[in-house]
Amino acid sequence: MALGLAYSQSPLYTSNQNQYFLHGAAHAGIGSLRQDWLANTADPAPVFSWIVEGTYRLLPPAAFHVEYLLLFGVYLVGMWRLVDPIFQLQRSRLRVLLFFTLLVVLHSAALRLLQGRLLGEAWEYVWDGGLAGQRLLGPVYQPSAFGVFLLLSLALFLRGRPGWASAAAALTACVHPTYLLPAAILVLAYCTVTWREMRSLRRPLLLGLLALVLVTPIVLYVLLVLGPTSPSQLAQAQQILVDERVPHHALPAAWFDTSSLVQLALVGLALVVTRRTQVFRLLCLVAAAGVLLTMLQMATGSPMLALLFPWRISTVLVPASVGLLAGWLARWAADAIEPRGAILMRTAWIGSLLIIGLLAIAGVVAFLVQRSAQSADPAAEVLRYVQAHARPGEVYLIPAKLQEFRLATGAPVFVDFKSIPYRDVDVLEWRERLRLVDWFYREEPAQVDCSLLEELAQRYGVTHAVLDQDLLDLSCPQLDLLYRDAHYALGILQDT
Repeated sequence: MALGLAYSQSPLYTSNQNQYFLHGAAHAGIGSLRQDWLANTADPAPVFSWIVEGTYRLLPPAAFHVEYLLLFGVYLVGMWRLVDPIFQLQRSRLRVLLFFTLLVVLHSAALRLLQGRLLGEAWEYVWDGGLAGQRLLGPVYQPSAFGVFLLLSLALFLRGRPGWASAAAALTACVHPTYLLPAAILVLAYCTVTWREMRSLRRPLLLGLLALVLVTPIVLYVLLVLGPTSPSQLAQAQQILVDERVPHHALPAAWFDTSSLVQLALVGLALVVTRRTQVFRLLCLVAAAGVLLTMLQMATGSPMLALLFPWRISTVLVPASVGLLAGWLARWAADAIEPRGAILMRTAWIGSLLIIGLLAIAGVVAFLVQRSAQSADPAAEVLRYVQAHARPGEVYLIPAKLQEFRLATGAPVFVDFKSIPYRDVDVLEWRERLRLVDWFYREEPAQVDCSLLEELAQRYGVTHAVLDQDLLDLSCPQLDLLYRDAHYALGILQDT
C-alpha cells in the first residue's frame, strides 16, 4: 500500500486511459459512447476492456484506483521474490526495511517530480521505467500495467516454478498483446536455461508449449481481427503510426538519450552484483535478445519490427535491475549499521519509517493536486456543459488535443490525436479524420473554411463543434452557438 501511495496515481481519466477505457465504457453503456466511431473499431486490448466493462457495471469508478493498487502489490511481490533469495534479506529485519525504503524512494512521485524539474521529463521514470518511454507502472491504470506479471514471472522461474512463470508471462500478453514479444523472450530464456541445466529437451518444450497454448486465443485475435487488410494498407498504416503517432516509442533516434544510457548502466551494474547467481545468466539472455532485436530494427528500419517494440523488454530489465541493486545496497547498509549498536539501528528504523510515511503522504498530495488541476482545467466548464446536455445521436467535432472529452462527457467525438485504432484500414481512416480536423482548427477565424462543417455533417454525422480559444470569434452560417466561456465555445450544426 505504501509503495502505491508514494508512487501516486493520476485522477480518472488521464492520458492513455482515454483510449484504453473507451471500448469497456461503451459496452458498459456509459453515455452514448456506443455510437462513437473509435469505440466501433477493433479493440486492441479486449481482455482489459472486459475488466473495464465489469468494473463500470459492478463498482463505482473509484474502484479503478483500487485495482491498480492491487497491481502494485503484484509488482512488490515479484520484486521481493526476485531479490530476497539472492541477498538473503530475510536474515535481518533491518535489511528488509532498508530494501523496502529504497524501493519506495526510487518509485516515489516526489523523486519523479524532482528529477523532472532538475533534469527534464525524460528522467522522471529512469528508475522504474524502460527505454522509449515505456514502463510497467506509471501514473495511470492501463493494460501495460499488467506487465507487472512479467516481473513476477521472472521471480517465479528463479524460485523453481517454471510452469507458473510461463503462465504469468502468457497472462500479461493476453491482457496487453504488445507484451507478446517480451513474454516470448522471457519464455525462450526460461527454456534455454532449463535445457542447459537438464540437458534434456522435454522440459523446455513443455514450457514453451504451455505458454503457446495460453497465448493462442490472443494471437488468433490479433491475426484475425487486427490483421492486415492488404500489404499496401498495412505499410501505410505502419508508417503513420511510426512516424506520426508514436515515434517517441518506435524510433530509437527519437527516444535514445542520456537517460537511456543511465538505464542501460543500471542493468550492467545489476549484472555485476549478481554475476555468480542464476539471475545473471537469465538476465544476460533476456538483455541479449532485446539488444539483438533492437539492432536488427535499426539496421533494417522495419516499421513492423519498430511497432513490436523489441526494446520493450527493458521495462522488465530496468526495474528488476534497480530492485537487485536496492537489495545489494540494503544488505551492505544493514551489515554496516547492525554491529554499531542499538542507537544507530534505532535511528535507521525511525528514519526509514519516517521517509516511507512522508513519501506516501506526498504521493497522496500529488494526487489531490492533480485532481484540483483537472477541475481547474480551461476545458472543464465546456466538458461539464456537454456532459449535462449531450443526447444520443450527437457527434462532437473537437480540437485534436482535447483527448479527455469522450470519457469526461460520455459523448461520441469525430476524432482526437491521442486515441488511435490499430487495424490498418482504421488507422488510415483516423489519419483522414485528423486531416479534416487540422483543416478546420486554424490559428485565426478568417482562415477557417466553414464549408467543412457541411461535409462533416453530411459525411460523418457531426452535429456539434467545440471551438478552442483561437476560434472563439468564429462566425459560420452553419453553426449556432450554444455555449461560450473564456476558453471554449460550443455550437450546433444547422440541419443535422
